[in-house]
Amino acid sequence: MAGELDVVRAGPVRALVAPGVVLADLVGPDGDADTLLTRPDCRIVKFQRKVAVGRVATSAGMLWVKRYNVFAARVALGSLGRTSPAFGAWEGAAALRARGFGTPDVVAAIEVRRSGVLRKSFFLTRDVTDARTADVRWSEILAAPPGPTRRRARQALARALGHLFARLHAAGVYHNDLKDVNVLVRGSDDAPALVLLDLERVRLLGRVGRGRRRKNLVQLDRTLGRRATRTDRMRFLQAYVGAGAARTERRAWVGAVRAATAAKERGRRTTSPPASTTVTCTVVCRDEATQIAACLETVAWCDEIVVVDSGSTDDTVAIARRFTDRVLHHPWEGYGGQKRWALGQARGAWVLNVDADERVTPELATEIRRALATVPPDVDGFAVPRLVAYLGRWWYRGGWYPRRVVRLVRREHARWGGTEPHDRAEVAGRVGALGHPIVHHSYDDIADHLRTVGRLTEIGAGNVGDRRAGAGRLVIEPAWRFARSWLLKRGWREGVPGLFVAATDAFYAFLRWARVWERTDAIGEATDRRATADTPMERR
Repeated sequence: MAGELDVVRAGPVRALVAPGVVLADLVGPDGDADTLLTRPDCRIVKFQRKVAVGRVATSAGMLWVKRYNVFAARVALGSLGRTSPAFGAWEGAAALRARGFGTPDVVAAIEVRRSGVLRKSFFLTRDVTDARTADVRWSEILAAPPGPTRRRARQALARALGHLFARLHAAGVYHNDLKDVNVLVRGSDDAPALVLLDLERVRLLGRVGRGRRRKNLVQLDRTLGRRATRTDRMRFLQAYVGAGAARTERRAWVGAVRAATAAKERGRRTTSPPASTTVTCTVVCRDEATQIAACLETVAWCDEIVVVDSGSTDDTVAIARRFTDRVLHHPWEGYGGQKRWALGQARGAWVLNVDADERVTPELATEIRRALATVPPDVDGFAVPRLVAYLGRWWYRGGWYPRRVVRLVRREHARWGGTEPHDRAEVAGRVGALGHPIVHHSYDDIADHLRTVGRLTEIGAGNVGDRRAGAGRLVIEPAWRFARSWLLKRGWREGVPGLFVAATDAFYAFLRWARVWERTDAIGEATDRRATADTPMERR
């Protein structure tokens, strides 16, 4: 795509940008695409150690944002002098388009380097309208009523996939992960058009050897092939080797794919929750119209969703009813009281509690299902880490991560306790730990952050018992909180945002104890002064 792109540089950021796209308008002046992924309206579809993917509406239309993580020191060192995954995806898209293959429209490729070492990179593409991944399209075909229409759709898709693989290999193009989720399908059932994804995996080899060809066939066979009949597989293979191929060649490919698939499947364990294990998700909320839909979309896999609203004046209730018929009203009893009442309305054996500003990642949902499939009888809860998305970044530093909280509990052995505003789930048995996080959109912006600090410190000051606010709590505790966040938890690596978070963490401690002092010591001193002033009058 030489001559068809703009190169943008801003400090450690270097970006390749499609014509007509202003990068600063899209992701901000610093060029960091995490500002898109961390938005509350971004739908995260993958959140893994190596990569994160989200879909979000922008000024340039609906975009897909793929973030490639530098997840280990060896990856960082290996990036020296090498192309980043995002730039590799840009090159892969250009190579495929030049050879007549379908790819999404590329918007930008962004990489962040310091001293030549890659820190992260992003690949931004436009949404492919009316397209679904091959696995979803195949499921839709199988769900259709039996008959000629469904039969023709199965034949067309199997042959289209075979022709795609054959064209790629004939052109010397190797994609090292050609499973069903990396192929988009659009167009009519009779004439499907295919679009390739995961473009950083594309390699131009000149000639694709038999081993690599077999690997691609096995990748599809182990994914889409699980739900395909023998006839479907033969249609695919016939399209791949060509109508003129000898019968012995087709048989050789069938045997090779079967053997390789069997070898890959050997020892593979599949677990799913027993039929009696049901999960209810509870959400307590009020006036969360901007958040509730994105939250409930991420828990649609649960057997039941219970939304407890305490009197919303916006569209929260109407939006929630699009996801569940169990939208209940209950007057506000405090954070713990609301969740306690919601727990009592749940019917599932296990209850997952999330807030409206939280998102359950697909990986966490999968981990929950696997954990419940083999949960020991003495485990009554699971603690989940929370990852805050705020100020256009993911807060792994500064002391906000992982901060595990018990959110998944066995309903009959759990209750909600804690001290306002810090409620917590309490269980009778052991608590297990889950590894994938809940994404928490804690604050809309700095103003919302400060308002929240004011509100929570007011609540917290009323629940400190008979403790008093002395110099230690007004000075030493805030100073310790700042040092812990800024130094020990490496908030300094986040720059000015890290400084702000450390400062507000300290201010939270100071303000809470200042409010306690205002309610106790200051009132007591004022009472003493009034008593002293009244004494002469009383003597008269």
